[in-house]
Amino acid sequence: MFNLFKKMFQDNSLTSQEKAIKRMRSQKLNTKTANTKNIAIKNTDNKQRSNKIEKLDKGKLSPKVPTIDDPTKRKLNEAYRRSGDPENMIRVNQPKPKGTSKKVIEFVPIAGIQKREKDALKFATSENISLELEKEANNPYDKNAVKVYGNYTINENENTIFLGYVPGKYTEQLSSYNTLNATIKTIYFPTEKKGIGFRMDIWGERNNKKTIGEQSYDKSIDVPDDSADRNLDGKKLEKEGYIDNAIEFYEANVQENFEGNFPYERLAIIYRKRKQYQEEVRVLKQAISLFEKLELNSHRSDVSSKLMKFKERLDRAEELANKDSK
Repeated sequence: MFNLFKKMFQDNSLTSQEKAIKRMRSQKLNTKTANTKNIAIKNTDNKQRSNKIEKLDKGKLSPKVPTIDDPTKRKLNEAYRRSGDPENMIRVNQPKPKGTSKKVIEFVPIAGIQKREKDALKFATSENISLELEKEANNPYDKNAVKVYGNYTINENENTIFLGYVPGKYTEQLSSYNTLNATIKTIYFPTEKKGIGFRMDIWGERNNKKTIGEQSYDKSIDVPDDSADRNLDGKKLEKEGYIDNAIEFYEANVQENFEGNFPYERLAIIYRKRKQYQEEVRVLKQAISLFEKLELNSHRSDVSSKLMKFKERLDRAEELANKDSK
């Protein structure tokens, strides 16, 4: 959603080595040797990023953002502070989420986030960050529990990470809303005495009297050109009951060997619900093939765990497919 956090920790703190790396990135590397150098640059960048996260975690580094007291000069998705704000705090004005008509609660913390501080810092210092809320009806402690996830991008790879929960005192109030979304309001980076903290605004649409059933395929809905848009819009279409359109969006990403787990997981879930086990097997096999290659050639830390989940799901899908064919 926004790239401001990438800039916050660069500014005047760049070493000569970092500046050299930055210049190298700007060159177009077309030869095999150049591609090798590019991989080395990414590895160096990852190390520098890890070092900065380590310093943030220990309260030894604060984000550099402008102080803007005039509301008319603040831009959407750009971090700022007000005069008098502590150095470890940043504010963000994110736009109202699409499809949600009402701000339900303001300035809500994320419960349990300090137990996941390094993951939260990884999220907060990434690009295109946004929050996602998901109801957890089978939670043994709170039937109205709401999980908080963070979506973000690192090295052009889309990721989702679990951050914590909406505090229990709010969940009963939120249970009457069919759709929930959240926008980031403030981030408090760690200090020597306190851990990381977020504040978010929660938006929602109330349940209709009738639950939205599955809708017929809508020919007027065009498939987006951008793979990330297909994932986001596909999820919205699922919520609105346009499952066949959502399948079309996800299958387009599968055809293009999208290097994220989302479209494969959604298709596997949809096909399982529809008892289309052969289709589920097909999608999972393609996901496994892709993630096996990523495991060999990619430096992403999430590949192995996702590959294992795909393989476990495939075992069950093949079992169901065999039973169904008898």
